[in-house]
Amino acid sequence: MASQLSATPYDDVFYPGRVYELTHPNHLGTLATLYGMRPAPAERCRVLELGCGVGGNLLPMAFQNPESEFVGVDLSGVTIARGRSNAAALGLANVKLLHCDIMDVDAGFGQFDYIITHGVYSWVPQAVRERMMSIFSENLSPHGVCYVSYNAHPFSHTRDLARDMMLFHTRDLPEMNHKVPQARAIMKFLSEASKADTVHGAIMRDQYNRVMKTIDEVLFHDDLNELAEAFLLHRVVEHAAKHGLQYLSDAEFSRRNLAGYPEQVRAVLQRFPDDEFMARDQYQDFVDGHGFRRTLLCHGGLPLRRRVDMDFVRQFYLLGTTDPVDGEFCLTDASDMQFRTQEGSTLGVSHPLLKSAYLCLGRTWPRALSFDELLEQANRQLDPANTKLPREQDIRMLVEAMYVLACSGEVSFQVSRPNLTTAISDRPLASLLARKQSESDTLVTNLLHQSVRLEDEQACRILQLLDGTRSFEQLVAEMSRQRQAIESHEQNLRDEPDHALVSNMLKIFLKTASKLGLLTS
Repeated sequence: MASQLSATPYDDVFYPGRVYELTHPNHLGTLATLYGMRPAPAERCRVLELGCGVGGNLLPMAFQNPESEFVGVDLSGVTIARGRSNAAALGLANVKLLHCDIMDVDAGFGQFDYIITHGVYSWVPQAVRERMMSIFSENLSPHGVCYVSYNAHPFSHTRDLARDMMLFHTRDLPEMNHKVPQARAIMKFLSEASKADTVHGAIMRDQYNRVMKTIDEVLFHDDLNELAEAFLLHRVVEHAAKHGLQYLSDAEFSRRNLAGYPEQVRAVLQRFPDDEFMARDQYQDFVDGHGFRRTLLCHGGLPLRRRVDMDFVRQFYLLGTTDPVDGEFCLTDASDMQFRTQEGSTLGVSHPLLKSAYLCLGRTWPRALSFDELLEQANRQLDPANTKLPREQDIRMLVEAMYVLACSGEVSFQVSRPNLTTAISDRPLASLLARKQSESDTLVTNLLHQSVRLEDEQACRILQLLDGTRSFEQLVAEMSRQRQAIESHEQNLRDEPDHALVSNMLKIFLKTASKLGLLTS
Protein backbone atom coordinates (compact mmCIF):
# COMPACT_ATOMS: atom_id res chain seq x y z
CA MET A 1 0.00 0.00 0.00
CA ALA A 2 2.79 2.44 0.95
CA SER A 3 4.35 2.31 -2.54
CA GLN A 4 1.11 3.58 -4.07
CA LEU A 5 1.07 6.70 -1.92
CA SER A 6 2.50 9.95 -3.23
CA ALA A 7 4.74 12.28 -1.24
CA THR A 8 3.14 14.96 0.94
CA PRO A 9 4.36 18.37 2.18
CA TYR A 10 4.88 16.69 5.56
CA ASP A 11 7.64 14.56 4.00
CA ASP A 12 9.67 17.69 3.24
CA VAL A 13 8.70 19.88 6.21
CA PHE A 14 8.54 18.00 9.49
CA TYR A 15 5.52 18.81 11.67
CA PRO A 16 6.60 18.74 15.32
CA GLY A 17 4.92 15.94 17.25
CA ARG A 18 3.98 16.31 20.88
CA VAL A 19 1.48 15.05 23.43
CA TYR A 20 -2.08 16.34 23.72
CA GLU A 21 -3.23 15.66 27.26
CA LEU A 22 -6.94 15.77 26.45
CA THR A 23 -6.62 12.91 23.93
CA HIS A 24 -5.38 10.36 26.47
CA PRO A 25 -7.69 7.32 26.84
CA ASN A 26 -7.75 7.81 30.61
CA HIS A 27 -9.12 11.33 30.14
CA LEU A 28 -11.59 10.28 27.44
CA GLY A 29 -12.73 7.32 29.53
CA THR A 30 -13.18 9.59 32.53
CA LEU A 31 -15.61 11.89 30.70
CA ALA A 32 -17.44 8.92 29.17
CA THR A 33 -17.87 7.42 32.65
CA LEU A 34 -19.04 10.76 34.01
CA TYR A 35 -21.81 10.89 31.40
CA GLY A 36 -23.01 7.35 32.06
CA MET A 37 -21.07 5.26 29.54
CA ARG A 38 -19.03 2.11 30.23
CA PRO A 39 -15.75 2.77 28.38
CA ALA A 40 -12.76 0.45 28.29
CA PRO A 41 -10.07 1.29 30.87
CA ALA A 42 -6.92 2.95 29.56
CA GLU A 43 -4.89 0.02 30.89
CA ARG A 44 -6.62 -2.44 28.51
CA CYS A 45 -7.96 -0.80 25.39
CA ARG A 46 -7.43 -0.31 21.63
CA VAL A 47 -6.63 3.18 20.34
CA LEU A 48 -6.54 4.43 16.73
CA GLU A 49 -5.04 7.79 15.80
CA LEU A 50 -5.73 9.21 12.35
CA GLY A 51 -2.96 11.54 11.23
CA CYS A 52 -0.55 10.34 13.91
CA GLY A 53 2.48 12.06 12.39
CA VAL A 54 5.71 10.99 14.01
CA GLY A 55 3.79 9.42 16.90
CA GLY A 56 4.54 12.26 19.30
CA ASN A 57 1.14 11.77 20.92
CA LEU A 58 0.62 8.04 20.40
CA LEU A 59 4.00 6.62 21.46
CA PRO A 60 3.82 8.09 25.01
CA MET A 61 0.35 6.52 25.41
CA ALA A 62 1.73 3.15 24.31
CA PHE A 63 4.66 3.56 26.70
CA GLN A 64 2.36 4.38 29.62
CA ASN A 65 -0.10 1.52 28.89
CA PRO A 66 1.84 -1.58 27.83
CA GLU A 67 -1.24 -3.87 27.99
CA SER A 68 -3.17 -1.73 25.50
CA GLU A 69 -2.86 -1.66 21.69
CA PHE A 70 -2.20 1.47 19.66
CA VAL A 71 -2.45 1.98 15.90
CA GLY A 72 -1.50 5.17 14.08
CA VAL A 73 -1.91 6.00 10.40
CA ASP A 74 -0.39 8.85 8.43
CA LEU A 75 0.04 9.74 4.76
CA SER A 76 3.65 10.88 5.22
CA GLY A 77 6.04 7.96 4.74
CA VAL A 78 9.05 9.94 6.00
CA THR A 79 7.20 10.83 9.19
CA ILE A 80 6.03 7.26 9.79
CA ALA A 81 9.58 5.94 9.32
CA ARG A 82 10.82 8.40 11.92
CA GLY A 83 8.05 7.38 14.30
CA ARG A 84 8.84 3.69 13.86
CA SER A 85 12.47 4.38 14.71
CA ASN A 86 11.39 6.15 17.91
CA ALA A 87 9.09 3.26 18.83
CA ALA A 88 11.93 0.77 18.33
CA ALA A 89 14.23 2.84 20.54
CA LEU A 90 11.64 2.59 23.32
CA GLY A 91 11.13 -1.13 22.76
CA LEU A 92 7.39 -0.67 22.19
CA ALA A 93 5.69 -3.85 20.98
CA ASN A 94 2.13 -2.58 21.46
CA VAL A 95 2.08 0.14 18.79
CA LYS A 96 1.85 0.02 14.98
CA LEU A 97 2.52 3.08 12.85
CA LEU A 98 1.18 2.58 9.32
CA HIS A 99 2.00 4.52 6.17
CA CYS A 100 -1.60 4.64 5.07
CA ASP A 101 -4.22 6.93 3.55
CA ILE A 102 -7.19 7.61 5.82
CA MET A 103 -9.37 6.67 2.86
CA ASP A 104 -7.99 3.11 3.11
CA VAL A 105 -8.88 2.53 6.77
CA ASP A 106 -11.65 -0.07 6.74
CA ALA A 107 -13.34 -2.79 8.76
CA GLY A 108 -10.18 -4.92 8.58
CA PHE A 109 -8.57 -2.62 11.13
CA GLY A 110 -11.07 -3.88 13.71
CA GLN A 111 -12.84 -1.92 16.41
CA PHE A 112 -11.25 0.59 18.73
CA ASP A 113 -12.26 1.85 22.16
CA TYR A 114 -10.83 5.27 21.41
CA ILE A 115 -10.33 6.98 18.05
CA ILE A 116 -8.43 10.27 18.11
CA THR A 117 -7.63 12.75 15.38
CA HIS A 118 -6.06 16.03 16.36
CA GLY A 119 -6.60 18.88 13.88
CA VAL A 120 -6.84 16.66 10.79
CA TYR A 121 -10.55 17.34 10.22
CA SER A 122 -9.82 20.98 9.34
CA TRP A 123 -6.91 20.25 6.98
CA VAL A 124 -8.25 17.60 4.61
CA PRO A 125 -10.69 17.66 1.66
CA GLN A 126 -14.41 17.05 2.19
CA ALA A 127 -14.16 13.48 0.88
CA VAL A 128 -11.61 12.63 3.58
CA ARG A 129 -13.77 14.26 6.27
CA GLU A 130 -16.62 12.09 5.10
CA ARG A 131 -14.45 8.98 5.35
CA MET A 132 -13.30 10.02 8.82
CA MET A 133 -16.89 10.11 10.06
CA SER A 134 -17.47 6.67 8.54
CA ILE A 135 -14.43 5.36 10.42
CA PHE A 136 -15.70 6.91 13.66
CA SER A 137 -19.00 5.10 13.15
CA GLU A 138 -17.81 1.76 11.79
CA ASN A 139 -14.58 1.22 13.76
CA LEU A 140 -15.69 2.56 17.15
CA SER A 141 -16.60 -0.02 19.82
CA PRO A 142 -20.13 0.16 21.33
CA HIS A 143 -19.04 2.28 24.32
CA GLY A 144 -16.12 3.88 22.50
CA VAL A 145 -15.21 7.56 22.39
CA CYS A 146 -14.00 9.57 19.41
CA TYR A 147 -11.92 12.75 19.83
CA VAL A 148 -11.91 15.13 16.86
CA SER A 149 -10.41 18.62 17.03
CA TYR A 150 -10.60 21.38 14.42
CA ASN A 151 -10.42 25.11 13.83
CA ALA A 152 -13.68 26.62 14.98
CA HIS A 153 -15.77 29.68 14.39
CA PRO A 154 -16.37 32.39 15.44
CA PHE A 155 -12.69 33.23 16.19
CA SER A 156 -11.43 31.55 13.03
CA HIS A 157 -13.22 34.18 10.95
CA THR A 158 -10.55 36.68 12.07
CA ARG A 159 -7.83 34.08 11.59
CA ASP A 160 -9.10 33.49 8.05
CA LEU A 161 -8.76 37.21 7.30
CA ALA A 162 -5.04 36.90 7.95
CA ARG A 163 -4.82 33.54 6.15
CA ASP A 164 -6.37 34.94 2.98
CA MET A 165 -3.89 37.80 2.92
CA MET A 166 -0.87 35.58 3.63
CA LEU A 167 -1.96 33.01 1.04
CA PHE A 168 -2.36 35.70 -1.64
CA HIS A 169 0.98 37.29 -0.82
CA THR A 170 2.84 33.94 -0.90
CA ARG A 171 0.88 32.32 -3.74
CA ASP A 172 3.96 31.85 -5.95
CA LEU A 173 6.32 30.66 -3.20
CA PRO A 174 6.17 26.87 -2.72
CA GLU A 175 9.18 26.50 -0.38
CA MET A 176 8.74 26.97 3.37
CA ASN A 177 11.94 28.98 3.81
CA HIS A 178 10.55 31.57 1.38
CA LYS A 179 6.85 31.30 2.18
CA VAL A 180 6.96 31.69 5.96
CA PRO A 181 9.15 34.85 6.12
CA GLN A 182 6.99 36.53 3.49
CA ALA A 183 3.81 35.56 5.35
CA ARG A 184 5.18 37.25 8.45
CA ALA A 185 6.34 40.23 6.43
CA ILE A 186 2.90 40.92 4.96
CA MET A 187 1.29 40.63 8.39
CA LYS A 188 3.84 43.07 9.82
CA PHE A 189 3.08 45.51 6.99
CA LEU A 190 -0.68 45.19 7.46
CA SER A 191 -0.48 45.57 11.24
CA GLU A 192 1.46 48.80 10.81
CA ALA A 193 -0.43 50.13 7.79
CA SER A 194 -3.97 49.59 9.12
CA LYS A 195 -5.55 52.24 11.35
CA ALA A 196 -5.07 51.48 15.03
CA ASP A 197 -8.47 52.91 16.02
CA THR A 198 -10.46 50.59 13.72
CA VAL A 199 -11.75 47.05 14.22
CA HIS A 200 -9.77 45.92 11.18
CA GLY A 201 -6.58 47.45 12.56
CA ALA A 202 -7.06 45.73 15.90
CA ILE A 203 -7.56 42.38 14.16
CA MET A 204 -4.44 42.84 12.01
CA ARG A 205 -2.33 43.60 15.09
CA ASP A 206 -3.75 40.65 16.99
CA GLN A 207 -3.17 38.28 14.08
CA TYR A 208 0.36 39.60 13.54
CA ASN A 209 1.16 38.82 17.18
CA ARG A 210 -0.27 35.31 16.77
CA VAL A 211 1.69 34.66 13.57
CA MET A 212 4.94 35.85 15.16
CA LYS A 213 4.50 33.39 18.05
CA THR A 214 3.78 30.43 15.76
CA ILE A 215 6.78 28.26 14.87
CA ASP A 216 7.70 28.06 11.19
CA GLU A 217 6.59 24.49 10.54
CA VAL A 218 3.20 24.98 12.18
CA LEU A 219 2.59 28.25 10.32
CA PHE A 220 3.48 26.54 7.04
CA HIS A 221 1.24 23.51 7.52
CA ASP A 222 -1.66 25.13 9.39
CA ASP A 223 -2.12 28.72 8.21
CA LEU A 224 -0.59 28.43 4.75
CA ASN A 225 -2.55 25.31 3.79
CA GLU A 226 -5.16 26.33 1.23
CA LEU A 227 -7.40 23.40 2.21
CA ALA A 228 -7.77 24.55 5.82
CA GLU A 229 -11.38 25.13 6.86
CA ALA A 230 -13.00 26.08 10.15
CA PHE A 231 -16.40 24.93 11.42
CA LEU A 232 -19.10 25.81 13.85
CA LEU A 233 -19.63 23.10 16.45
CA HIS A 234 -23.16 22.34 15.30
CA ARG A 235 -21.98 21.64 11.73
CA VAL A 236 -19.57 18.95 12.92
CA VAL A 237 -22.20 17.44 15.23
CA GLU A 238 -24.76 17.40 12.41
CA HIS A 239 -22.20 15.73 10.15
CA ALA A 240 -21.58 13.12 12.86
CA ALA A 241 -25.34 12.51 13.29
CA LYS A 242 -25.62 11.48 9.64
CA HIS A 243 -23.25 8.64 10.52
CA GLY A 244 -25.16 7.52 13.61
CA LEU A 245 -22.98 9.40 16.11
CA GLN A 246 -23.92 11.88 18.84
CA TYR A 247 -22.19 14.70 20.70
CA LEU A 248 -20.75 13.53 23.99
CA SER A 249 -19.12 16.74 25.22
CA ASP A 250 -16.20 19.09 24.86
CA ALA A 251 -12.93 17.36 25.78
CA GLU A 252 -12.24 20.05 28.37
CA PHE A 253 -14.66 19.50 31.25
CA SER A 254 -14.06 22.93 32.80
CA ARG A 255 -15.75 24.57 29.80
CA ARG A 256 -19.02 23.51 31.44
CA ASN A 257 -18.25 25.84 34.31
CA LEU A 258 -20.22 29.09 34.08
CA ALA A 259 -18.96 30.70 37.29
CA GLY A 260 -16.74 33.18 35.45
CA TYR A 261 -19.57 34.71 33.39
CA PRO A 262 -21.72 37.71 34.38
CA GLU A 263 -24.97 36.77 36.08
CA GLN A 264 -27.14 37.59 33.06
CA VAL A 265 -24.99 35.40 30.79
CA ARG A 266 -25.14 32.49 33.26
CA ALA A 267 -28.90 32.85 33.47
CA VAL A 268 -29.28 32.47 29.71
CA LEU A 269 -26.89 29.53 29.33
CA GLN A 270 -28.36 27.69 32.31
CA ARG A 271 -31.81 27.72 30.68
CA PHE A 272 -30.82 25.16 28.07
CA PRO A 273 -32.37 21.75 28.89
CA ASP A 274 -30.31 18.58 28.97
CA ASP A 275 -31.45 17.54 25.49
CA GLU A 276 -29.97 20.78 24.08
CA PHE A 277 -26.52 20.17 25.57
CA MET A 278 -24.78 20.87 22.24
CA ALA A 279 -26.76 24.05 21.59
CA ARG A 280 -25.62 25.48 24.93
CA ASP A 281 -22.01 24.76 24.02
CA GLN A 282 -22.51 26.42 20.63
CA TYR A 283 -23.86 29.60 22.19
CA GLN A 284 -21.01 29.51 24.70
CA ASP A 285 -18.59 29.47 21.74
CA PHE A 286 -20.34 32.59 20.44
CA VAL A 287 -19.87 34.30 23.80
CA ASP A 288 -16.22 33.24 24.16
CA GLY A 289 -15.18 33.81 20.55
CA HIS A 290 -13.85 30.25 20.62
CA GLY A 291 -11.39 29.30 17.87
CA PHE A 292 -10.40 25.67 18.36
CA ARG A 293 -12.76 22.84 19.22
CA ARG A 294 -12.00 19.49 20.86
CA THR A 295 -15.20 17.54 20.32
CA LEU A 296 -16.02 14.10 21.74
CA LEU A 297 -18.44 11.81 19.90
CA CYS A 298 -20.00 8.44 20.71
CA HIS A 299 -22.61 6.14 19.18
CA GLY A 300 -26.05 7.69 18.83
CA GLY A 301 -28.01 4.93 20.53
CA LEU A 302 -26.32 5.36 23.91
CA PRO A 303 -28.36 7.06 26.65
CA LEU A 304 -26.23 9.75 28.29
CA ARG A 305 -26.53 11.16 31.79
CA ARG A 306 -26.15 14.89 31.38
CA ARG A 307 -26.74 16.04 34.96
CA VAL A 308 -23.50 15.97 36.92
CA ASP A 309 -24.18 15.43 40.61
CA MET A 310 -21.84 16.97 43.15
CA ASP A 311 -20.97 13.52 44.46
CA PHE A 312 -19.25 12.58 41.19
CA VAL A 313 -15.90 13.57 42.76
CA ARG A 314 -16.20 10.49 45.00
CA GLN A 315 -16.01 8.22 41.91
CA PHE A 316 -12.65 9.38 40.62
CA TYR A 317 -9.00 9.90 41.51
CA LEU A 318 -8.21 13.55 42.23
CA LEU A 319 -5.07 15.51 41.33
CA GLY A 320 -4.26 19.04 42.40
CA THR A 321 -1.25 21.32 42.80
CA THR A 322 -2.60 23.29 45.75
CA ASP A 323 0.52 24.52 47.55
CA PRO A 324 0.49 27.02 50.45
CA VAL A 325 1.53 30.55 49.52
CA ASP A 326 3.05 31.13 52.95
CA GLY A 327 5.17 28.57 54.76
CA GLU A 328 3.82 29.75 58.10
CA PHE A 329 0.29 28.44 58.75
CA CYS A 330 -1.93 26.72 61.28
CA LEU A 331 -4.19 23.90 60.15
CA THR A 332 -6.22 23.41 63.33
CA ASP A 333 -7.77 26.86 63.73
CA ALA A 334 -10.09 28.94 61.52
CA SER A 335 -7.39 31.29 60.24
CA ASP A 336 -7.34 32.01 56.53
CA MET A 337 -4.82 30.03 54.45
CA GLN A 338 -3.89 30.86 50.86
CA PHE A 339 -3.04 28.19 48.27
CA ARG A 340 -1.56 28.62 44.81
CA THR A 341 -2.55 26.32 41.93
CA GLN A 342 -0.55 25.22 38.90
CA GLU A 343 -2.50 27.70 36.78
CA GLY A 344 -1.30 30.52 39.04
CA SER A 345 -4.60 31.36 40.71
CA THR A 346 -4.92 31.74 44.47
CA LEU A 347 -7.48 30.00 46.70
CA GLY A 348 -8.28 31.02 50.25
CA VAL A 349 -9.83 28.66 52.82
CA SER A 350 -10.20 28.73 56.59
CA HIS A 351 -11.89 25.49 57.63
CA PRO A 352 -9.31 23.07 59.13
CA LEU A 353 -10.42 20.04 57.06
CA LEU A 354 -10.27 22.01 53.80
CA LYS A 355 -6.87 23.47 54.63
CA SER A 356 -5.57 20.02 55.46
CA ALA A 357 -7.06 18.46 52.29
CA TYR A 358 -5.61 21.16 50.01
CA LEU A 359 -2.23 20.67 51.65
CA CYS A 360 -2.46 16.89 51.10
CA LEU A 361 -3.31 17.35 47.42
CA GLY A 362 -0.34 19.65 46.86
CA ARG A 363 2.10 17.45 48.74
CA THR A 364 0.90 14.31 46.97
CA TRP A 365 1.05 15.77 43.43
CA PRO A 366 1.55 14.32 40.86
CA ARG A 367 0.13 11.19 42.49
CA ALA A 368 -3.65 10.94 42.47
CA LEU A 369 -5.82 10.27 45.50
CA SER A 370 -9.30 8.82 45.70
CA PHE A 371 -11.74 10.96 47.64
CA ASP A 372 -11.68 8.53 50.56
CA GLU A 373 -7.86 8.57 50.60
CA LEU A 374 -7.87 12.36 50.56
CA LEU A 375 -10.38 12.50 53.40
CA GLU A 376 -8.46 9.95 55.47
CA GLN A 377 -5.10 11.70 54.97
CA ALA A 378 -6.51 15.15 55.67
CA ASN A 379 -8.22 13.93 58.85
CA ARG A 380 -5.09 12.10 60.06
CA GLN A 381 -3.04 15.23 59.49
CA LEU A 382 -5.39 17.11 61.81
CA ASP A 383 -5.75 14.25 64.30
CA PRO A 384 -2.60 12.05 64.20
CA ALA A 385 -3.95 9.82 67.00
CA ASN A 386 -7.09 9.20 64.89
CA THR A 387 -9.31 9.72 67.93
CA LYS A 388 -12.33 11.04 66.05
CA LEU A 389 -13.88 10.65 62.63
CA PRO A 390 -14.79 13.70 60.51
CA ARG A 391 -18.37 14.89 60.90
CA GLU A 392 -20.81 14.26 58.06
CA GLN A 393 -21.26 17.99 57.44
CA ASP A 394 -17.48 18.38 57.13
CA ILE A 395 -17.35 15.53 54.59
CA ARG A 396 -20.09 17.20 52.57
CA MET A 397 -18.14 20.46 52.69
CA LEU A 398 -15.07 18.68 51.30
CA VAL A 399 -17.20 17.08 48.55
CA GLU A 400 -18.52 20.51 47.61
CA ALA A 401 -15.03 22.04 47.63
CA MET A 402 -13.63 19.31 45.36
CA TYR A 403 -16.66 19.66 43.08
CA VAL A 404 -16.05 23.39 42.69
CA LEU A 405 -12.34 22.88 42.01
CA ALA A 406 -13.02 20.06 39.53
CA CYS A 407 -15.58 22.16 37.64
CA SER A 408 -13.15 25.08 37.41
CA GLY A 409 -10.26 22.87 36.31
CA GLU A 410 -8.14 23.63 39.38
CA VAL A 411 -8.37 19.94 40.35
CA SER A 412 -8.44 17.22 37.70
CA PHE A 413 -10.15 13.87 38.07
CA GLN A 414 -9.44 10.53 36.43
CA VAL A 415 -11.10 7.13 36.34
CA SER A 416 -7.74 5.28 36.46
CA ARG A 417 -4.83 6.15 38.72
CA PRO A 418 -1.73 7.16 36.69
CA ASN A 419 1.23 4.86 37.23
CA LEU A 420 3.99 7.03 38.68
CA THR A 421 5.74 7.63 41.99
CA THR A 422 6.75 10.62 44.06
CA ALA A 423 9.09 8.58 46.26
CA ILE A 424 12.79 9.04 45.53
CA SER A 425 14.30 5.56 45.76
CA ASP A 426 17.86 4.53 46.60
CA ARG A 427 18.44 4.06 42.86
CA PRO A 428 16.22 6.70 41.22
CA LEU A 429 14.48 5.68 38.00
CA ALA A 430 13.08 8.20 35.53
CA SER A 431 10.74 7.33 32.69
CA LEU A 432 12.63 5.82 29.74
CA LEU A 433 10.49 7.92 27.42
CA ALA A 434 11.56 11.18 29.06
CA ARG A 435 15.20 10.05 29.18
CA LYS A 436 15.18 9.32 25.46
CA GLN A 437 13.45 12.61 24.65
CA SER A 438 15.96 14.57 26.74
CA GLU A 439 18.78 13.40 24.45
CA SER A 440 17.58 15.87 21.82
CA ASP A 441 15.32 18.39 23.58
CA THR A 442 14.57 19.98 26.94
CA LEU A 443 10.85 19.36 26.32
CA VAL A 444 9.90 15.90 27.59
CA THR A 445 6.70 13.98 28.34
CA ASN A 446 5.81 13.09 31.91
CA LEU A 447 3.75 10.15 33.12
CA LEU A 448 0.57 12.26 33.18
CA HIS A 449 0.82 12.68 29.39
CA GLN A 450 1.89 16.30 29.74
CA SER A 451 4.77 18.20 28.17
CA VAL A 452 7.21 19.55 30.77
CA ARG A 453 10.28 21.69 30.17
CA LEU A 454 13.59 20.82 31.81
CA GLU A 455 15.66 23.80 32.88
CA ASP A 456 18.70 23.30 30.61
CA GLU A 457 21.03 20.78 28.99
CA GLN A 458 22.58 19.96 32.36
CA ALA A 459 19.16 18.92 33.66
CA CYS A 460 18.80 16.69 30.57
CA ARG A 461 22.13 15.03 31.34
CA ILE A 462 21.11 14.36 34.94
CA LEU A 463 17.77 12.90 33.83
CA GLN A 464 19.56 10.53 31.46
CA LEU A 465 21.56 9.15 34.42
CA LEU A 466 18.39 8.13 36.27
CA ASP A 467 18.13 4.63 34.80
CA GLY A 468 17.71 2.82 38.13
CA THR A 469 21.25 1.38 38.18
CA ARG A 470 23.02 4.12 40.16
CA SER A 471 22.89 4.93 43.85
CA PHE A 472 22.78 8.54 45.03
CA GLU A 473 26.55 8.61 45.59
CA GLN A 474 27.21 7.05 42.20
CA LEU A 475 25.01 9.70 40.58
CA VAL A 476 26.95 12.45 42.37
CA ALA A 477 30.24 10.94 41.19
CA GLU A 478 29.02 10.68 37.58
CA MET A 479 27.69 14.24 37.62
CA SER A 480 31.04 15.45 38.93
CA ARG A 481 32.88 13.62 36.13
CA GLN A 482 30.55 15.11 33.53
CA ARG A 483 31.03 18.64 34.85
CA GLN A 484 34.79 18.24 34.91
CA ALA A 485 34.82 16.89 31.34
CA ILE A 486 32.70 19.78 30.07
CA GLU A 487 34.80 22.42 31.81
CA SER A 488 38.00 20.81 30.50
CA HIS A 489 36.59 20.76 26.96
CA GLU A 490 35.71 24.43 27.26
CA GLN A 491 39.25 25.13 28.53
CA ASN A 492 37.73 26.43 31.71
CA LEU A 493 39.87 24.26 33.96
CA ARG A 494 38.86 24.20 37.59
CA ASP A 495 39.45 22.08 40.63
CA GLU A 496 37.37 18.94 41.08
CA PRO A 497 33.68 19.93 41.57
CA ASP A 498 32.68 20.38 45.19
CA HIS A 499 30.97 17.17 46.40
CA ALA A 500 28.52 19.00 48.67
CA LEU A 501 27.53 21.37 45.88
CA VAL A 502 26.87 18.55 43.40
CA SER A 503 25.06 16.51 46.05
CA ASN A 504 22.73 19.42 46.82
CA MET A 505 22.15 19.99 43.10
CA LEU A 506 21.11 16.34 42.70
CA LYS A 507 18.74 16.51 45.67
CA ILE A 508 17.04 19.57 44.19
CA PHE A 509 16.79 17.92 40.76
CA LEU A 510 15.31 14.70 42.14
CA LYS A 511 12.68 16.67 44.03
CA THR A 512 11.87 18.62 40.85
CA ALA A 513 11.71 15.44 38.74
CA SER A 514 9.34 13.94 41.28
CA LYS A 515 7.02 16.94 41.13
CA LEU A 516 7.16 16.97 37.33
CA GLY A 517 5.86 13.39 37.18
CA LEU A 518 9.02 11.95 35.65
CA LEU A 519 9.86 9.25 38.21
CA THR A 520 8.65 5.67 38.08
CA SER A 521 9.23 2.60 40.20
